[in-house]
Amino acid sequence: MNDLKINNLIFYFILIFIISSNIVFNSIYFDLTLISCLIIYVLRWNETNWIICIVLFLLGIYNDILVSTPFGYASSLFLCFYLIDRVGNFLSIPLNTNIKFLIFLLLMLSLFSINYFTIYLIYHTSISLFINIIPYMVVILLYYPLDYTISSIQNKYVRIK
Repeated sequence: MNDLKINNLIFYFILIFIISSNIVFNSIYFDLTLISCLIIYVLRWNETNWIICIVLFLLGIYNDILVSTPFGYASSLFLCFYLIDRVGNFLSIPLNTNIKFLIFLLLMLSLFSINYFTIYLIYHTSISLFINIIPYMVVILLYYPLDYTISSIQNKYVRIK
């Protein structure tokens, strides 16, 4: 239960607030589920703990209920970004922010491709590529500012501790 410390609880509450904002703040340009995935990916988790996986899964189910997406969509995204972050941490990638950003960029582009081609091939609907890629580009552009902000918050907590 090491990861239920104050600093992680703060980030859990931030994630709950962002997920709950999906009801009020719905835009073509911002996808709060993707922004939550970015926060999960950027956080420096203290250690791997099964409680984190359960909390992220439940947050994903909560997000699916609020946004009316199929059950498991957001949970899969949250756990995927957490898993990629943990594998990168295991391979000592977090020491280099540019490599971590490149992995995030490739993950976002692959997620966009899967979503876009699924809509096109399964539903036989052609939607504008520009409108569909905007939320992904916004999240990609938010990577460095959010990484800097979260790193400074976590470093400040470590110094005080």
